[in-house]
Amino acid sequence: FAPVNMGDSINTIYDEYINAITSDAEWLYFTRLNPKDGQTLDQNMRGEEDFYIARRADSAWYEALNLGPPINTHGNEGALCISPDGKFLFFAACNREEDGYGRCDIYWAHRKGNSWSVPENLGPVVNSPQWDSQPSFSSDGKTLYYASNRPGGKGSSDIWKTELLPDGNWSIPVNLGDSVNTRAEEMAPFIHPDNQTLYFSSKGHPGLGKLDLFYTRKSSDGTWKKPVNIGYPINTFADEITLVVNAKGNVAYISSDKLGGKGRQDVYFFTLYKEARPLLATFFKGIVFDDETKAKLDARFELIDLETSKTVAQSQSDPVTGEFMLVLPTEKNYALNVSKDRYLFYSDNFSLVGYNSQAKPFVKNIPLKPIKIGETVVLKNIFFDTDKFILKDESLAELQKLLALLHKNPKLKIEISGHTDNIGSVEHNLELSRNRANAVYEFLIGHDIAKTRLTFAGYGFTQPIDVNTTEEGRANNRRTEFKVMGN
Repeated sequence: FAPVNMGDSINTIYDEYINAITSDAEWLYFTRLNPKDGQTLDQNMRGEEDFYIARRADSAWYEALNLGPPINTHGNEGALCISPDGKFLFFAACNREEDGYGRCDIYWAHRKGNSWSVPENLGPVVNSPQWDSQPSFSSDGKTLYYASNRPGGKGSSDIWKTELLPDGNWSIPVNLGDSVNTRAEEMAPFIHPDNQTLYFSSKGHPGLGKLDLFYTRKSSDGTWKKPVNIGYPINTFADEITLVVNAKGNVAYISSDKLGGKGRQDVYFFTLYKEARPLLATFFKGIVFDDETKAKLDARFELIDLETSKTVAQSQSDPVTGEFMLVLPTEKNYALNVSKDRYLFYSDNFSLVGYNSQAKPFVKNIPLKPIKIGETVVLKNIFFDTDKFILKDESLAELQKLLALLHKNPKLKIEISGHTDNIGSVEHNLELSRNRANAVYEFLIGHDIAKTRLTFAGYGFTQPIDVNTTEEGRANNRRTEFKVMGN
């Protein structure tokens, strides 16, 4: 445990409390307790808490800037978190008579370009007449963890979760149960972008002092395993409340007034020891734009577990800048689908089992093609065994997206085509590619797509999109795609 003070760009003679670091580790969010109206902080530490943001360039941090309105006000805001895709900001605000439901409530705002929307109260389902605070939003794009002393808990404060529903409402909060919550205080949840590892603070689990930091991991059935005390010297005889861990899982951030520093509470970072690390999570970011006009687009992103065909994360690109960032927890294989009305979808594939922590994140701009005769889409998540033409189960997610496109656009007519590399005879590859295209054709017909809207063809290795002299090139040439024939 070798904590490093984050320096003058972040820390001052006042209190700084760590809140969040973005998935790409380029932006740091924290709270600073400033003197109110030019006065000095009194013994009761009365002041004005504001959120600050700092940007990293290479290994250095620029001087932190006040996040400003409409997020910061003359009242008290605290316990901020940023969604892993950077689109949503959650925080707690207390004693707001105009729109509050309890002592402290959770609010959220949405980023559009470089601006945040006016924060809105999450409403009386999430917020109770009691204390609701310390939100942490998961990389799945829908699950919010938070601390509350609402009725129905195990102790004085518990950790709860709620889900953002497709209609924009929030589900009834669920207590995380006996494995996490005790009769004493549990608070300050931080769900790592791996969506499997939860860090939190507790007085009720065996510890070293008052509030100690713990971590727990999610089981395959969704329950939480027995929490582990993160240990001395990270935990001490005093209170340790908040821990934030970067997406890679190797660096943690805390606030402390026991390590020297520049003032009261300062922000520190340190290398997290191996056993307490989450799964590695990397990210995919870029810009979505119209392939013809180059206009930036707001598009829907879905990350799908190929093994289960379930959506594990969802996000939206920025309507002003077209920017997106999607967190990719490792040790699974994913299909990515990017879609927007009146456009052909884009698909990609991420094989992240055994992904090397030193490998670079994925940065790629995505052109979406308007639905137009002659346009083609490569279906990157249609899979066959070598030299076979039976669709593998992992193809289901992509096939469902193709079905959805055809159902949403009932006049759309397409040709499904199969393509191979140049290994083997012309005749064999033509037959194999035709049979593979036919497999997709038969699937669509079997799911109520009219034959009059579909044709299929096999082209063997006559239409390569890459070289056939490397394995990567040959893999790109072995593909299934569709072409718009009518609309």
